[in-house]
Amino acid sequence: MALPMHYHQFLKQACPPLDLEWRKYRRRDARRRIEKRIRELGLADYAAYLQRLRSDPNEAAGLCDRMRVTVSRFFRERERWEPLTATVLPQLLMEKSAGEPLKLWSAGCCGGEEPYTLALIWLSEVLPRFPGRQVDILATDIDGASLERAREGLYDHGSLRELPRPLLRDWFEEQGEGRWRLAEPVKQLVRFARHHLLEDPPPQGIDLVCCRYLAFTYFRGRRRLAAAERLATALRPGGALMIARKEELGNAAGLFTPWTDAPGVFRKQACACEGSKRG
Repeated sequence: MALPMHYHQFLKQACPPLDLEWRKYRRRDARRRIEKRIRELGLADYAAYLQRLRSDPNEAAGLCDRMRVTVSRFFRERERWEPLTATVLPQLLMEKSAGEPLKLWSAGCCGGEEPYTLALIWLSEVLPRFPGRQVDILATDIDGASLERAREGLYDHGSLRELPRPLLRDWFEEQGEGRWRLAEPVKQLVRFARHHLLEDPPPQGIDLVCCRYLAFTYFRGRRRLAAAERLATALRPGGALMIARKEELGNAAGLFTPWTDAPGVFRKQACACEGSKRG
């Protein structure tokens, strides 16, 4: 009698053919979503769902979205934000005319911590150096619940543990029970929209896109390259991409050039794709 398939065994078999990094989906939330889907389909176990994935291209195409991870925090990997604040954002701003806003895109924004980090940096560090300049911060995700949480702007201590204390004091109001509400001037700088990185048309003319713990963590092979091409398409010539500390561009390295003295930040190559061939 065959032993029942465990979740990790399921991931090892289901993810590689879909160009997904199976080890990154071992989180409890991803497992719960898969188990919920198995129940919805009336299947017996992981093995039965694996067979369904192999026989149903539509089901397989949706696996990545079903296993999405929705965890983030303010100033995640805080040391990576320092060169962005000191060098990258000012340089990108100086490359634009005085009447043009700096256009920032947080792709895969989860609960809003990343785009609100950009907004806090703008208000506390960049705007005092460049008074009168404007910023346009777009934050996108495929998860509607995450977007609603982001718009509410209410966070617990876990999301704030890397936030500099002066910013907590100046831009948050304690709500009790370990929860803090973000100030309206910060929230008003960010507009949220539902967007699928691999399916929906990317925004255009972006100066900086933050794509951290999404394409370069969970994707591999052709899926990673397709995502990177879309990010490059969104960027204006010379625009920048920011990825996370543990991430690498991999097969997408030819689209970008490392930004000197800003680890994890890359300039769009002049020859990078100007139109996505994948729709």
